[in-house]
Amino acid sequence: TPSKIKTVDSVRREGPKWDPERLALDTLFVMGARANKALGLGNTRGRLYIKHPDVFKYSGDQDDKQWLYEHHLMPATGGKAYMLIVEDIKDLAETDEYRDGALLMHELNGFAVPEWMISKMKLQMQSLRTDKGRTSAPIVHSRSATPSETSVSSVKVSDQ
Repeated sequence: TPSKIKTVDSVRREGPKWDPERLALDTLFVMGARANKALGLGNTRGRLYIKHPDVFKYSGDQDDKQWLYEHHLMPATGGKAYMLIVEDIKDLAETDEYRDGALLMHELNGFAVPEWMISKMKLQMQSLRTDKGRTSAPIVHSRSATPSETSVSSVKVSDQ
C-alpha cells in the first residue's frame, strides 16, 4: 500500500502584517492563551497557532518571561511565552470564520512592552518573513539574547 504523505502548504509570512516597522512602543500585545480564549477556541493549547500559522507570534526568551512575570502577565512557573499583536486578533475576529462564533473579546487586555523587547520582536519578525529582501527595514544582528543600545528603531536612513 502506498504510504500517506502529508503535504504542508507553505505558510506565507509577508506583507504589511509582517513588516517589522509596524511594531512600536504603542503597539499592544496579548498573551497567546488569552488570544485563544478571545476567539472562542477554548483552552486548547496551540489551536490558534495551528489554525493561523501566518499570524505573527513572538516567542519570548527568559528576559522577556521575567518582564512578563514582573508585570503580572505570566505566572512564575512559566512555560512558553507567546505574544501576539492585539490588532491581528481583532482582525481575525472580524472574519467570517469567527464573526458568528462565541467570541470573548474582553479577554484581549492588551499591554505594551519596552523598547528592548520591541527590538527583539522586530528581529524575529524579519527573520521569519517568507519574502526576505523585499523590505526596506534594516536587519540588525545581535550576538546576545538582549539587544544592545543600538536597536532597529534607532537606525536612521538619510533622505539624501
